[in-house]
Amino acid sequence: MRKLMLGSLFLSLVAYGAAQAGRTPASNPEAGPHLPSQSAADVLREVAETDGAFIPARSISTTYDPNNLAAMLQFPTDDIVVVKLTGRDLRAAFERSVSLYPQPNSSFLQLAGFVVEFSAAGAPESRVMNVTVNGSALDENRTYTVAMPGSLGRGGMGYFKIWDKSKIERTLPGATLESVLKGRKYAATSPRWVSRP
Repeated sequence: MRKLMLGSLFLSLVAYGAAQAGRTPASNPEAGPHLPSQSAADVLREVAETDGAFIPARSISTTYDPNNLAAMLQFPTDDIVVVKLTGRDLRAAFERSVSLYPQPNSSFLQLAGFVVEFSAAGAPESRVMNVTVNGSALDENRTYTVAMPGSLGRGGMGYFKIWDKSKIERTLPGATLESVLKGRKYAATSPRWVSRP
């Protein structure tokens, strides 16, 4: 009984601390779709005027302020780049994202512009079942533009196996993740990672 009361007190203090900081607990961005991160990715895509956007889970905190998306950033000074990727590259990136699912994965990508259906029970490198880009089927031979933090665009978090800095088309001048997301509000969206049997 005493352990239960202490546990409840601890959880209450955590919730109180988060509320005092103006932050809201959210799901783990390393373990699946994370709606606040999707909202942030939408902003990157909008500002960069690209087909899509990625934000890796490693860049995101598990708490956020719904009135200021910049508050959830782990690396707020990261620059923003636009990377040109083929549909084949994108599929490989999505496979990397779900390679450990449902286990946490710091390189899990939060998405804008893409919806990925996958099978958690699928064989490695064959989990991605279907991908749409802004409502249309992914074309593996087409080249797409994707906005993302500069560290990811240069191949960070193991993505160097798929792309590197040579694929960077441009950098948003004077922009950082923080400057673009500061004061932007959370807008609810549907999960862009969809697990199928």
